[in-house]
Amino acid sequence: MSPLPFSSRLAACSLAVLVLAPAARAADPVEETFLTADGVQLHGMFTKSAKAPGTDPVAVLLYPPGKDNTMAKGDWKGLAALLAKNGYNVFQFDWRGHGKSTTISDPARFWNLAGPGDQFAPNPFTGPWHTARLIRGAPANPRQRVKNDIEYKDLVVPARYAPAYLLDLAAARHHLDTKNDAGDLNTSSIYLIGAGEAATLGIAWLATEWNRPAFAPTPNQLAFFGAGAFPTYRYVPQPLAGGLPNELGGGDVSGAVWLSPARPTSVSSNLLKSWVSGTPKLRENNPMLFVYAPKDAAGKVQARYFANEVLVADPPAGAAVSKLEQTLAHEVERGEALRGDALLGAAVGTEETILQYLEAIQKNRAKLIRKNRGFTAPWSVQLAQDFGLAGGGFGFPRP
Repeated sequence: MSPLPFSSRLAACSLAVLVLAPAARAADPVEETFLTADGVQLHGMFTKSAKAPGTDPVAVLLYPPGKDNTMAKGDWKGLAALLAKNGYNVFQFDWRGHGKSTTISDPARFWNLAGPGDQFAPNPFTGPWHTARLIRGAPANPRQRVKNDIEYKDLVVPARYAPAYLLDLAAARHHLDTKNDAGDLNTSSIYLIGAGEAATLGIAWLATEWNRPAFAPTPNQLAFFGAGAFPTYRYVPQPLAGGLPNELGGGDVSGAVWLSPARPTSVSSNLLKSWVSGTPKLRENNPMLFVYAPKDAAGKVQARYFANEVLVADPPAGAAVSKLEQTLAHEVERGEALRGDALLGAAVGTEETILQYLEAIQKNRAKLIRKNRGFTAPWSVQLAQDFGLAGGGFGFPRP
């Protein structure tokens, strides 16, 4: 008898209580800090796998940016403990301007202020987003008192600031790669689990990861002469001599689960779809589960939109792309009208669904070995077109 399609197996298991093998108690989460390429100090929490942390995969938990949202809101801690007991390292962090992630450690870089004798301003990447048009209290010039913190309430139009969060994800990836190189976890297999608008940010970040080498470029690769060249690896998509190598950052992402996915108003549907259509490897190699509750009509529409229109998981006959067995929209039958992270800690089967999905994928990735990444600093992301850099960036309009 041939096995059931993945979606059928997931639906069948969601009707039953997932029985977990006895596992050791998860370690207490440890607070960690790390820097973004544009100078913000972020705070995170790392929960070590209770099995074999040095070789086990890592799950990154992402709440949606927003007023009063932090990694402590919602039962992300309970999900982290469950995942850790079942062989996953878990990392959470607060986005810039949220929770404890409010310190600007390098104000000159953050505010894009050129110093005496500097030929160029230091931050062409998020600098255009760090002006008084989008952040209250932004300095107009270096002589003005420089603000050294950022809070969500400072954002003039929060949705328009959303692109800058991609640098937080890039910094988190670098932080995890540093822990990988120290033998603490294995970034050859990474899972994303998020809610709401974090789904859009996650897909945008995956597009950047497929445009970045998985390992620190060699001096020969950095010996590129032309627009956008730097002597060190500074940003995605920085041009390299010989082009991108075969192994790219996106290949390390095993899959993602999104609870009540949503799209911020600053990201058009066409832009969201372009990240997928312009990055075929994302669609083919990063399976995603879009979860919604039965009485959440908007959540159902969005979950199906992401699965069927953005990722085209079930294309029509004759389409140029093939069907994706592991990318789908999935209803948590006992979820009632719960949305986003409210689906966690409610005893409706969300955590069991997440674990089942990850385990089904991890069976084929369990033998991926840890590899030294070698990056010494976090990288930026070219969000918009900049004629001093290469290409058009990732399509965000300049503010």
